[in-house]
Amino acid sequence: MDLVDKLCFKFSVLRFDSVRLFYNLRDYDGCVLANDDDLEVMFSLAGWFGVEVIDVTVVNSIGSSGCFGSDSVAIGVDRSENSCLTTDVGSDGLCGGSSGSYGSIFTSSKGKGSGVSCLSTDVGSVGLCGGSSGSYGSIFTSSKGKGSGVSCFGDVVASGVSGSSGSSDGLCSDVGSCSSSKGKGLAVIRSQWRLEVEKERDLLPTFCQHRDRALLSDGWRHYIKEVNQKFEGGAVEFRDKLAKFAIFYGFDYSFAKNETDRVTAFCKDADCKWRVHARLDKVSRHFYIRSFDDIHSCGASILSTKHSLASSSMIGRLMSADIRTTPQKRPIDVVSSLKGLYGVDVPYKRAWKGVEKGRSEAFGDYDASFDELRWYREAVKNSDPESVFDIEVDTETNRFKRLFVAFSACIYGFKHLRPLLFVDGTFLKGNFKGSLLSASAKDGDKGLFPLCIGVADSESNENWLWFMEKLRGILDGDTRSIVFVSDRNAGIKAAVPRVFPSGFHGYCLYHLKNNLRGRLTGGRNKYKERVIGLFSLCAYAPNEMKFNEEMARLKKAGGESRITNFLADLPYEHWANAFFPGQRYGEMWSNLAECFNSWIEKERHLPITQLVDRVRIKLMEQMCCIKQLAAPGRKVLCPTMDEALTIAFQESKAWEVKFSSPDVLEVLCNPSVKVDIGRHSCTCTQWQLNGVPCVHAICAIKKSGKSLNACVERYFHVECYREAYSRPIMPVPTLWKPEGAGDAVILPPFSRKPPGRNKKKRIRSFGEKVRTIKCTRCGKRGSHNRRSCKEAIN
Repeated sequence: MDLVDKLCFKFSVLRFDSVRLFYNLRDYDGCVLANDDDLEVMFSLAGWFGVEVIDVTVVNSIGSSGCFGSDSVAIGVDRSENSCLTTDVGSDGLCGGSSGSYGSIFTSSKGKGSGVSCLSTDVGSVGLCGGSSGSYGSIFTSSKGKGSGVSCFGDVVASGVSGSSGSSDGLCSDVGSCSSSKGKGLAVIRSQWRLEVEKERDLLPTFCQHRDRALLSDGWRHYIKEVNQKFEGGAVEFRDKLAKFAIFYGFDYSFAKNETDRVTAFCKDADCKWRVHARLDKVSRHFYIRSFDDIHSCGASILSTKHSLASSSMIGRLMSADIRTTPQKRPIDVVSSLKGLYGVDVPYKRAWKGVEKGRSEAFGDYDASFDELRWYREAVKNSDPESVFDIEVDTETNRFKRLFVAFSACIYGFKHLRPLLFVDGTFLKGNFKGSLLSASAKDGDKGLFPLCIGVADSESNENWLWFMEKLRGILDGDTRSIVFVSDRNAGIKAAVPRVFPSGFHGYCLYHLKNNLRGRLTGGRNKYKERVIGLFSLCAYAPNEMKFNEEMARLKKAGGESRITNFLADLPYEHWANAFFPGQRYGEMWSNLAECFNSWIEKERHLPITQLVDRVRIKLMEQMCCIKQLAAPGRKVLCPTMDEALTIAFQESKAWEVKFSSPDVLEVLCNPSVKVDIGRHSCTCTQWQLNGVPCVHAICAIKKSGKSLNACVERYFHVECYREAYSRPIMPVPTLWKPEGAGDAVILPPFSRKPPGRNKKKRIRSFGEKVRTIKCTRCGKRGSHNRRSCKEAIN
């Protein structure tokens, strides 16, 4: 609208409601500029073709006979002869025809002579001349000359148009010739332009407009352009671009010749003449198009968005970038992406194959990845000699068996953390059907601190024993008694006392409660929750007296025989606080191990070398980030611990404290307790069990005037927390990675595919609760979200 306003302001003869704009650009003829969207499309096409200047034709529909250039027009008018000749360089004029005809802006330059209607006298100038009633003006090109010249075109007989009304002078008696009103300066200009009637614009589609959307495949239209076009990649590049070219235009082709030095393709339609032939230049070793017939005579009926040319290999190349950032890319997502971004329909099976090939292109081949472990081990040893990277191979078959990795920074950091390890195993999701074993710790701020990982074929007793022996090797020199927390896996139960005789093994309370829920069959949910709640009280009971009281209530509520059978293979010293011999620091669940499994969720799809490298990169970033956050400051304790002590202090402000000795105090609350600051103990036993001063101890420490920070174990101090992350994990560059495999190749292990569909999610325990979320699509609560919602929506 702004453009039309400027034109109407400059040329007073133009009417706002009758101006129409057209432009031609390469293969696009007679394009209309009707709104802002059309203007954006024009500039997009111009940018794509690399065009810097666009000629726009302005057409004004008029209802009366005559030339714009009469007495009432001041722009581009020579009043002496009432003609449309402009005498200034670069000025614009309009020439109109009779009723039903159209006028157009044209450009002219200086010329001599008079009596000229609608003449442009400079080489390359363009003008429009209107004819008689029912005819249309046409663009023409004139040459430089001194005399006046007229070009008036009609279907059979065209008439020159004069500015004076009622005059019949200037009538053309032959196509391409016209005389002036005075009979002077006759000029004959012959044109080869074919006059066409302007088509009426169909406004019906404006009632259902769709926003134009650029596709990533729009650039494929120029992959095959002309003869002598060069392809530096040889036949491979030519075939790839030819396939994309055909996919964009929606046709299919067959090969007459498909060799390394020549390729000939023709349209599959028998009557179509489209054909392309390319050969290899033996000097430059480049491919060149030698013949190209770009005319399709097959019609639009054979065009389709379903292409066999969109092979799984092409899909893998197109999706490799997305798969690199999202290893869990699903085939159904690839089908949707190809349709929305490229306008191509592919079947699910081909998309699945494309995803697998895309993963191979992005992360390497699964089979070759096992042999790459040899190079990766040497690279890790060169950058960090103190790291542990052990590969076990079957000597008879030379196939991969097990892998153990522990970086020196993690080994050193664990010395400054609590002697508490969470061990667990999870399945891998790639082609290798194995298990990933891990041991993780908690830092002073209760964050995840992975110590080591292992890869084996399963969570068998033999593999867990091997993993614990490797773990014992990296902890050599650590005299502390290690406490292990796990989900009561049979292999872990057998390996811990054998490898760590001075260590302690605690069972995860969460898994025990789920096991008990499975035993309580036939009862209501409220009954089950009541029995499970009593079992939790037994586990948290601080001493034997309280434990016996809660156990009696548990057997009474759940049935003595049922509870006794359940506890038959559960020794109290592995799950109850009252009998646990080690320092568990209040950690009753093994949820930290599950956090580690979720932390590497995306990496579990990768080949084994990429899996280890991605875990290393994550650890490297975590070490660096926390080291910067834990910069020296005024606080002595870690933020989480400092906040917990602050809350406990607020609860104890109203209590009175009486001294028995400098270190032994009595806190007069209801009920009252004894606190021994020297022995770090309290009657409530929370200080002893958790390793952190309880609310009673904080009240007594404040009363005694001693330092509260000194009564907190060193593992929760910022200094110890900072020291745990002090050493960096070194990068492993792949710049000089060798291509050759060598003689001793590590082959992939034998993996038997389990029956049924591949499992991608962890098998939950019987009765295990799932955190419910609210779906934003259906509004219901459950375990699904908007993406996985399958509810019917009205």
